[in-house]
Amino acid sequence: MPSVDVLKKWISSRERPVLLRWSWGFFTFATLLLLTVGLRYLTAYPFPREPPAIAYVVFAFTSHFASIMLIVWTGLILPLTVLIPLRKFIVPASILVVSSIVALVLLDSQVYTAHRFHFSLLTIRILGWKTWGFGILYVVILLAFNSFLARIVWTRHIVLRKKLYLAATLPAVIVMLLATHAVHIWADATGYVPVTGFTTTLPMFYPSTDKRHMVKWGLADIANRRGAPGREGGRRVFRYPLAPLTFTPSTRFNILIVGVDAMRSDILTDEAAPRCMRFARESAAVFTNHWSGGNSTKMGLFSLFYGIPPTYQQYIESNKHTPILIDRLLEEHYQTGIFTSYNLYRPAGLDVTAFAKIRDLRLETNIPGPKLSYRNDSAITEEWKEWLDNKAPGRPFFGFLFYDALCNRTFPASYEKRVPDADGTSEQQKLFNRYKVSMLHIDSLIGAVLDDLDRRRLLDSTIVIITADHGNEFDDNHLGITGHGSAFSDYQLRVPLAVHWPGRPAGVFTKRTSHNDIVATLIGGALGCDNPPEHYSSGNDLYSEKQWEWMIAGSYYNFAIIEPHRVTVQFPGGYYEVRDHAYRLLKKAPPSPNIAAALGEMGKYFKK
Repeated sequence: MPSVDVLKKWISSRERPVLLRWSWGFFTFATLLLLTVGLRYLTAYPFPREPPAIAYVVFAFTSHFASIMLIVWTGLILPLTVLIPLRKFIVPASILVVSSIVALVLLDSQVYTAHRFHFSLLTIRILGWKTWGFGILYVVILLAFNSFLARIVWTRHIVLRKKLYLAATLPAVIVMLLATHAVHIWADATGYVPVTGFTTTLPMFYPSTDKRHMVKWGLADIANRRGAPGREGGRRVFRYPLAPLTFTPSTRFNILIVGVDAMRSDILTDEAAPRCMRFARESAAVFTNHWSGGNSTKMGLFSLFYGIPPTYQQYIESNKHTPILIDRLLEEHYQTGIFTSYNLYRPAGLDVTAFAKIRDLRLETNIPGPKLSYRNDSAITEEWKEWLDNKAPGRPFFGFLFYDALCNRTFPASYEKRVPDADGTSEQQKLFNRYKVSMLHIDSLIGAVLDDLDRRRLLDSTIVIITADHGNEFDDNHLGITGHGSAFSDYQLRVPLAVHWPGRPAGVFTKRTSHNDIVATLIGGALGCDNPPEHYSSGNDLYSEKQWEWMIAGSYYNFAIIEPHRVTVQFPGGYYEVRDHAYRLLKKAPPSPNIAAALGEMGKYFKK
């Protein structure tokens, strides 16, 4: 144990306040260096013209990188200085930390400007020794530069005691940071693209959103946030599709997509969904190995309507880019009937993505009485029938019905008696039992829609697609993982897919398919596109012999590369992990040869 004298000496160390004053000055000037290096990101961003947006970009850019340095100083250098107030330790440690951070940002800016995704350990594995070589070279150069900077700060700030006028830096950063998040909350709720379009540019930049309270407090009008699709300054950054599309006139089928929130693949059974199963057996192609492009509603529906990796979702939502599928339907003068149980603007943001160009879009379901999902589901079923009654004759239609009660496991009181006895079952099994009963109710609603189409003699001219945005997990892998949006497991990604296509045979397909294939199938098979699918999609025609060898799935803040026997999960901040088919962590896994192709697909639609 240290002696009392040693403890007193440590407590009364005169080096501590000196080192704290020096490190604050050093990190302040290091922030200026980081900002200078970060300017490279702005070369890949079409700078806005509106003064409010220009101010936002300046504030966001400055406060983001300043916050990184502030967090490092507060979380690392400050406690180290308090615990170990030794100049021979604190000064070299500060130089090394700053040099490493600036080198990482420099590498990331190069990766981003070239490929439009940010630097991570996964890209290190793919880019190989050159990445390490450049990284080491940058660190060496920056060590020399920052050693010189550290000496200047020590001489002027400590030895000569000259004022560096740094007292205002912290309040300035805090003000800019608060302004950045406040403006983005407003811009996201009102659809102001010149602000939201900047979101994907910076690494680890997650500005705040709060559409719910903005609407509740009357600070934003969701109907007005749709506006016009965004522009990209004087140069087009996002190329979707990759080439102009040409079309050959074809039979104009009606198209109806019926989606069920959180419907996992194994729930489509005679027990839980008898009406859907009868429809599937009699007149549909059933794809039993079908995967969503996301484990959340936003990413799953994004992959359904766009057919490209969900890593593009944030950029597309921020800039209001619409999918070519809906664009083409509108060009062909399709009537559109969009009826969703949940709000279109939250959580999926479909009002400013897939349906941004649809006029008089129905944004939410408002019915008298308690706000219960199963009541909304029943309401949209009836509203859909009324819409069919009133649509213009002679023109094809596109319909989208999205049911939400399954995700919440709710159903009418009359279904309560169908829930199995819960005695002796686990909590997750109880939830799964209610999940199956909820599916029974939704199955009856979908059956009503199908029967109504049959009564109107529309089934012979309508493509009907029944699927889901994502699955749902009830600790099936015994890893403690439940719900959705929590893992990239089979239970959260595999969903049912039944396709009724007039003139095409029914049957069962066991090949691997994904939501990316739906866009390719409809654009090519139903709308007569002459271009190959790779011009506008990451998928293939469902009815072709091709199946995916890898696909990209997205979540709220991360993504995964899915292969038949393993999953590579990328986390914010650069960390990644590899899991097997049962979602168990693999401690030793060589890099997959498919990862390079997957990363290339993530940058494919950005202009080089």
